[in-house]
Amino acid sequence: MWKNLAPKLIRKRIIIEGTTEKIVEPEDIKKYLVELSKVVKMTVLSDPVAYTAHEDGYGGWIHWKTSGAHFYSYPTNPPLFTVDCYTCKPFIPEEAVEFTRKFFSAKETVWKEIEI
Repeated sequence: MWKNLAPKLIRKRIIIEGTTEKIVEPEDIKKYLVELSKVVKMTVLSDPVAYTAHEDGYGGWIHWKTSGAHFYSYPTNPPLFTVDCYTCKPFIPEEAVEFTRKFFSAKETVWKEIEI
């Protein structure tokens, strides 16, 4: 059962997923997270981190003053990426989705805003 324990706190969360021609690797994950920060107008507190999960794909995250974003890419057929963006500051989800679609030349993109 969900209950909003802090109704006066701004919280915004979206999940973006898409498929690509090839799996998204760590260097592109880092570039994406830096550029996404600009699109959603978040203040970056530290450089993005990206890593390999070996045969399971890659992951990464970036820390923002008002929360952050996580990124994962999977060696599925076609390759899949997923972005989880959580903030305590408003932003326009459609701008993040459109930027993501273009950045990765995604074949297909879906997204969902999580209501809190």
